[in-house]
Amino acid sequence: MSAIPAPEPTGSKILPPDPSITSAIGRHHTPVTAVADLVDNSIDAEAAHVVVRFLMKGARPVGLQVIDDGRGMDSEGIDDAMTYGKKRNYKQDDLGHFGIGLKAASLSQAKTMTVWSKRHGSPAVGRRLRKDTIDKGPRVEEFSTTDAAKQIANPVVGFALETGTIVEWQDVQTFLTSSSEAEQRAWTSRTVQDMVNHLGLVLHRILERGDLTLTIDTYDVELDFAGPPRVVGAVSPFSYRIRKAGYPKNLPLAINDAAGTVQLHIWPYKEEKTPGFVLGGRSEVDTQGLYVYRNDRLLQAGGWNGLASKSIDLKYARVAFNLTRAVQNHVTINPEKLGTTFDDELRDTFAHAKASDGTTLATFLDDAKQSAKVSKQRTASPIEAPLPGKGLAPSVKAAFATNTEPNDAFPIDIRWSLLPVDQVFAIDTNAHQLTLNAKYRRTIAGHRSLTLNDAPLVKSLLLLLLEDHFVGTGGGAKKKRQNAAWQAILLAAIEEESTRGK
Repeated sequence: MSAIPAPEPTGSKILPPDPSITSAIGRHHTPVTAVADLVDNSIDAEAAHVVVRFLMKGARPVGLQVIDDGRGMDSEGIDDAMTYGKKRNYKQDDLGHFGIGLKAASLSQAKTMTVWSKRHGSPAVGRRLRKDTIDKGPRVEEFSTTDAAKQIANPVVGFALETGTIVEWQDVQTFLTSSSEAEQRAWTSRTVQDMVNHLGLVLHRILERGDLTLTIDTYDVELDFAGPPRVVGAVSPFSYRIRKAGYPKNLPLAINDAAGTVQLHIWPYKEEKTPGFVLGGRSEVDTQGLYVYRNDRLLQAGGWNGLASKSIDLKYARVAFNLTRAVQNHVTINPEKLGTTFDDELRDTFAHAKASDGTTLATFLDDAKQSAKVSKQRTASPIEAPLPGKGLAPSVKAAFATNTEPNDAFPIDIRWSLLPVDQVFAIDTNAHQLTLNAKYRRTIAGHRSLTLNDAPLVKSLLLLLLEDHFVGTGGGAKKKRQNAAWQAILLAAIEEESTRGK
C-alpha cells in the first residue's frame, strides 16, 4: 500500500498566546539568578555602581532592591521595560537577550515589583507590576513624577544617583518564613554569600576590567540604617598560576559561515582548593566542562553539552568558549542564563576541530585524565592551613601560600572589634572572619596600633591554631570545648603580659 501524500492546508490564521503564558516565564529562577538578571540590565545601562540591597526589619528580610547609577529610563523607556515580549533594540555588546528579564526575574521571586528611574533631561518615573494581574494581561500602575523623584533621591548609597534605576521587590515569596531570628540571620548570611559567589563568577570578566563596582548590603528599614557592604570580587574559573605544559591552547572552530575559537585548559591539581576551582563549593563533576561567554558574561559554568560525559577523571578539564554573533545561531541560551544547548552542527564541529599542533577535543580529554591520574599518585599529604585575607601583610600571606595549601575556598579576614571581656577572639564562619578583641590590642600588638596588618605573629598563630574551626559550620561539642580552652589560656597569657608591662 502506497503512502498517502500530505494534504495541502486550506488556510491559516494567527492565534495570539493566552496572557497566562507570562506567569510561566522565569519559573526556574532562584533569588541569586534573578538578581544576576537585574544586574545585567544595570550593566547594559552603563552603570558604574550597583548595590544589591536586602531590606530588613530586624533579622527578617522583607524586600530587595537593585540600585544603579546607569543612564536610567524616561516614560517611554520604562513602559517598554514593563511590557512582556517588548524587546528593546539591543546593542551588539548588551547582556540582555530575551526582553523579559526584568519581569520574569522579579515576579519569579516576588508578588510585586516597583521600578523607579531617572534619565538625564527627563522627569523621574515610577511603575509597579503585580503578579496577580499577569494571567489576565499585565496591568502596570503609574506613579507621579513627584513621588518618583522622592524615591530616586532617597536611597542611602555611596555614589551619586543623578540618573539611574531602582528595582524593588515586595512580598517576596522565596525568602525564608521562619519565626526564628537565628534562622533568619543564617539564611540572609548564606544567601548573601551565594550571591557574592554567583555574581563574582558570572561577571568575573567585567569585574576584572574594573568597569563596575558591585556591592551587597542589608538595610534596616525601621532604623534607616545600612549595614557594611560586601564587595563582589571577580572569581575566575581560569585563575590558576601553574600551567600544564602546552596548555592552555586554542582550538579553532569553523561551522558553515561561522568561525570561533575555544580555549582548552587543564587546571593544575596543586591549586584545586583555590576559589577559582571550587567556585563556591560546587562539586568537581559539576565544574568541569564548558564555560560559555556572551559579551564577557558567563552563561554556563560547567557541563559538556553532549560532547563528553561527566567524570571525576575529567575534573581538571575546562573549556572557555566565547559566543560570536555568527556562532550564536547554533546555540540556544536558556532564559535564566544558566546554561546553553548546542545544535548538531556545532557539536560535530567541536568533535572534528583540530589545533595547530594536532590536538583535538578527544586528545585534550585524554590529557586531562592523565593529570587526574597523576594527582592521585601524590604520596605526601599537603600541609593545610586557612587562606589569609585582610589583616596580614603580603609577605606573610606569601609565606602561607608557599608552604601550605588552603583548607577552605575563602580567605579569612582578621579584624579588631570590641568583644566581651572573656573573649580574646570570635569566629564567624559565614563571613569568613576572625575578630580579635580590640580591648587587648595594645597587649597583643606590643604597642598602640591602628595599622591593619599589625600583630602578624599572633594573627598567624591564631589562624594555625583555629584551622579546623573555619571548615564547615564551626560547631560540634569538641570544637566548643576547644574554643573555651583556647580563650581561657589566651586570657591568662594576656593578663600575664599586661602585668609584666606595668
